[in-house]
Amino acid sequence: MNFKGAVSNFLVMGLLFSGCSAIQNPNHAKQTSGLQDIAQVIEFPSNKYPETAAHIKDAIASVKTDICTIDRDEYPMALCREGGKGADIRHIKPADNRGAGSYIGNKVEKLPNGAKVKIVVK
Repeated sequence: MNFKGAVSNFLVMGLLFSGCSAIQNPNHAKQTSGLQDIAQVIEFPSNKYPETAAHIKDAIASVKTDICTIDRDEYPMALCREGGKGADIRHIKPADNRGAGSYIGNKVEKLPNGAKVKIVVK
């Protein structure tokens, strides 16, 4: 399974994202709580991937985190350490899911393992 396919599959299993723009912060922004360094903030546009955006917002509201720590050393691949057991799961239309997964995959593919990204649905 290629990287983008794995990202798409992970989205189906409850991860985040849809049409986002990435904001790189060379000084690493702090999460609101001030506990975690953020390498990048990904603004996820709800107008482009509405189902995925709604899923992300609902999952974050139900005490899931808006932080994704990249961890590519798993199989089956789960893009983020916070994913997997306990992830919020929802059926998303395939086109929405593929587009969102591709978008996020392109945003994070050059980041190293351990980098943290914050997801913000716009």
